Amino acid sequence: MTKSIYRGICMAVALLLMWSMGATEVAAQHHPERGLVREGNEDFARRNYRSSLNRYNEALEHDSTCYEALYNRANGYHHLRRSNMQDSTLTAEVGFRHYERIAADTLLAPHQRAEVLRNLGESLFAETKYEAALNAFRESLLLNPADDEVKHNYILTKRIVDQKRSQQQQQQNDNQDQQNQDQQQDNQDQQQNQDQQDNQQQNDNQEQQDNQQQNDQEHNDGQEQQNDGQEDEQSDGQEDSQGGARPEELSSDKERMLDAIQAEEDKTQDKLKEAQRAVVIPGKKNW
Repeated sequence: MTKSIYRGICMAVALLLMWSMGATEVAAQHHPERGLVREGNEDFARRNYRSSLNRYNEALEHDSTCYEALYNRANGYHHLRRSNMQDSTLTAEVGFRHYERIAADTLLAPHQRAEVLRNLGESLFAETKYEAALNAFRESLLLNPADDEVKHNYILTKRIVDQKRSQQQQQQNDNQDQQNQDQQQDNQDQQQNQDQQDNQQQNDNQEQQDNQQQNDQEHNDGQEQQNDGQEDEQSDGQEDSQGGARPEELSSDKERMLDAIQAEEDKTQDKLKEAQRAVVIPGKKNW
């Protein structure tokens, strides 16, 4: 009885193994991407990242929505680029897009999206894109708050971001101060130039006023001389019009006047002489 049970169990196990192998073969035939993903994982474990990428891409040709192929391809690309930095065909932006494409799938489970965002944050951090990395770690923590590794990465990244923000703010303040000083100096220079222009204008105006006054004075003096000359001419003209004697006539009158005065003087002398002859001379007799 015991031997019969044992033989029955062995037969059952053999049948189960046969069924399992058959099911695996059937699954491999109906889901070839799974086998390709396993091969890619083996290459990844051996650090054959380029070969693993080829396997993942082949798997995605069979099923473009295969989460394992998408996620592992993004990881494989990240490691391949980090180990071949001199290869310009491997850009960080391509790796970012691989992760972002997966994280945008709203059908993923929260823990799956949290893993993708964690790896995206690490990839961004490696490229010194700290602001974007901080956002990725924050979103990952919101989906999976128990992930201590993400907590550590978030705190570290936030310190770096805060320090950089502080430095940028200080630089902006310094630049603003410098701009204010430059503006103040420009204003002072402009004011100084304006003052110089105003002074020059005042000097020019004063010089013009002085010249105008001098011209006016000269004009007035000339006008006065002209008026005096006109008055003299008018006075002479009036004398002429009133019958005034001409110079020659005035001289004849004076001569006649002198002659008359001389004649009177002569008469006076004659009278004096006659009077003297009639005066008695003292000490002598007149009989």
